[in-house]
Amino acid sequence: MKRGIFVFFCLIFSIALLMLRLYMLSAGRDAQTAVPGSTRTVEAVSSRGTIYDREMRPFDNETSRIVAAALPLPNVPALLQGVTDADDFETALTSLRAGYPAVVPVGAAVRGRGVHLFRQNVRYGETFLIPHIAGYCDGANVGVCGLEKSFEEQLCLRRAGVTVALDGVGRVLAGESERVWDEGVDSPRGVVLTLDKAMQATVRQALLASGMRKGAAVLLDAQTCDILAMASLPEWNVRDLQSGLTDPDAPFLNRALNAYSVGSVYKMIVAASALEQGVSADFSYTCTGQTQQNDVTFHCHLRSGHGALTLPDALAHSCNTYFIHLLQQFPVGRLLDLSRRMGLGAPVTLADDLVADSGALPDETELTSDAARANLAFGQGRLTATPLQIAAATAVIAGDGMYREPRLVQAVTDDDGVQTRMPSLAAKRALSPQIARRVRELLVYAASQTSTFTIKDCGGKTATAQTGIYQNGREVLNTWYSGFFPADSPRYVLTIVWEDGRSGARDCVPIFQKIAESLLAPQTEN
Repeated sequence: MKRGIFVFFCLIFSIALLMLRLYMLSAGRDAQTAVPGSTRTVEAVSSRGTIYDREMRPFDNETSRIVAAALPLPNVPALLQGVTDADDFETALTSLRAGYPAVVPVGAAVRGRGVHLFRQNVRYGETFLIPHIAGYCDGANVGVCGLEKSFEEQLCLRRAGVTVALDGVGRVLAGESERVWDEGVDSPRGVVLTLDKAMQATVRQALLASGMRKGAAVLLDAQTCDILAMASLPEWNVRDLQSGLTDPDAPFLNRALNAYSVGSVYKMIVAASALEQGVSADFSYTCTGQTQQNDVTFHCHLRSGHGALTLPDALAHSCNTYFIHLLQQFPVGRLLDLSRRMGLGAPVTLADDLVADSGALPDETELTSDAARANLAFGQGRLTATPLQIAAATAVIAGDGMYREPRLVQAVTDDDGVQTRMPSLAAKRALSPQIARRVRELLVYAASQTSTFTIKDCGGKTATAQTGIYQNGREVLNTWYSGFFPADSPRYVLTIVWEDGRSGARDCVPIFQKIAESLLAPQTEN
């Protein structure tokens, strides 16, 4: 019985050895013979299209590196040694010895059979200047928001690599030809913006250097309303989107396109409307520090009162009670009409997935009481607007009285570098040139009376807007400065908002001044 069991197991063992030998012989034959149509596509590099500034300077894809697609041929390891990082070389060598292709960055040009070189764009450099404008992509490199989503057709991912023939176990067949393919990874295709890269860097850096945690700035061309720079804080880490999801400061919010309580920057529009309705700039009112409207007491920020004021000094000193009584001199409906003509209460579409909030402009039916109109007179109540809207309204005054909707996208460019220009919306008359010029003079005077300014070649208005939101018993304030420069012939409009600030003069004026000085400084030739 035992002898029979022993013979049985010997037979089973012999059959197993025979099957193993047959398998090895079969594998050996398959390794020498290509299975018809069996290939492997090796993706070496991939790249999305480029976002350019107005002078075709790239915001992304600024730099590149050389990547090699290496095939498992006997000469290839020697070609790679010394031109790759040591760890990268060891990883590549493991694949090559196993008969598989390897993709590895190289620090110098490599020439020889079995090595194909590709240029890999580096999407983000050390600093990315426009995260809130560009948006971001998902794990499949498809645009999710911002320009990345709006212009997915121009910015979509493209790849390049090598296709090789394989043996029966998936290894590259030695001596077989390979095919190099490229979908256009190094193409100039992309989106051309109205932004100026140097100005974007200047504005962004001024916000960061100020200590601002949350806020935004918008810089416009005063004559065309093209957006030259637009920055929002806080930013998110473009290499670590996940960390931004739990940040209580909401870094993904583009605060330049977010509506805020406006406060006293609205007084420039009230002043313009009063002059348009024939109210004289000499209209006088004596501020005692407060005024009663429908049993509601409204205070001026100077509780002791400013005394007798006319419009120039009332705007310079931002006297609330003066503007309450100024609005009583003409119909509030006229003020609302002008506000709409200057872009308030309507969204601004910069791209399909980049739209500024409409903000809130009260309807005349909401302003039937003296108290409601008093709130509107100094920019409080239900009124809200975005920094972009306030900048565009300021540009009406800084320019010729025409409203132009702000523009961000200048053109798209194809694989041949040919640009297709994006249409601009027609300008609309908001103010007469004469009224625009008169308000501009008032704002230049107001800036000259702002003690925190050391430059006088500008015009503008501060604001310290109440929000009605309290944290730890303290009301959150939104502080502003919106103005233009140079004073005599404005080229730029700049609007700054500081979320949860102290005052427009303390928070925003120094930022405005720093940016204006930088842009007005004589440019030296390199």
